[in-house]
Amino acid sequence: MDKSKFLRVFTDCYLVEGDDGCVIYDLTRLKLISITKITYDVLKEIDGKSIDFIISKFGNNIIEIIDYFLTEEICFLTDHPENFPKISEDIYFENECYSAILEIGSSSQYDYVKVINELNQLGCQMLLLSIKSDSNITSEEISKIFNATTNSFLKCIDVVIPSSFENVFSMDFFNQNIRVNSVTYLGSEEFKTETNENYVSIKRIKDEELNWTEKIVPTNFTFTLKSFMESKKYNTALNRKICIDEFGFIKNYINHQEHFGNLSTTDVSISQVFRSSEFQKKWDIHNDLIEKCKSCKFRYCCFSNSDLHYSDEKWYKLNSCENFEPVKVSAN
Repeated sequence: MDKSKFLRVFTDCYLVEGDDGCVIYDLTRLKLISITKITYDVLKEIDGKSIDFIISKFGNNIIEIIDYFLTEEICFLTDHPENFPKISEDIYFENECYSAILEIGSSSQYDYVKVINELNQLGCQMLLLSIKSDSNITSEEISKIFNATTNSFLKCIDVVIPSSFENVFSMDFFNQNIRVNSVTYLGSEEFKTETNENYVSIKRIKDEELNWTEKIVPTNFTFTLKSFMESKKYNTALNRKICIDEFGFIKNYINHQEHFGNLSTTDVSISQVFRSSEFQKKWDIHNDLIEKCKSCKFRYCCFSNSDLHYSDEKWYKLNSCENFEPVKVSAN
């Protein structure tokens, strides 16, 4: 090993410390590497230093650790460490609204098509349409909803609907509505998942209703370079999201108690509510500001729609997680 070279941690590999251990976020290969606190401290110390300096401080045994991380492509050797600055943490959003949820039930009286049109004005990119089993919506109304999405900014539509409407979603429907990403049929006789000819995920579940209470599990961890940077400044689950429950209440998420107006009884502007500081308040409450979450090594990839409450000048999540340890690769 050339002792004159310098060691650098790849700029897309972020070292994150928590009370329960440390993790390397590999944002290019999208994996987590669990490491000890000692390894975390050593990597922070040797990043940007020459091999000669590192050996002089830690001894020849450090070479084994360096070789491991060179092999795992967490670190690399260079003659000019200054040529590899940190990635900018500035974040830019192309559209005002990222995602929306529309819930339709027997009590729903709001204008679905009007809501779709208002969401389009906000540049909404993802939509979850949830139709409850007691809904009296007709096939014609469902068609009108999807017709309103035809020339929208929407990139992805997920549908949760009673199995009795399965005849509506024919191949012709999917050919005409290419934004549909998945359809989940409620109250099916069996649990089954498949992909149709249009690459739409078709799920059949026995549950009669969608459960909005989340269970935070490692399989739900989500991170890319952009979402990682977003998570450092925003609540990634609630940021730029708007939800309309079956009663027409506008919320940050469907199962939250707080609402910001009702579409069924008043002439409320979705855009006006969405852009208000009151509605956007929880967008800025990211995991670094929330008790328990702020000391978790997975805080930058944990996606949770949990409501938040403020007590004694501290933020808390109403739905907290159990302790878990999803180790992909470990290094001592």
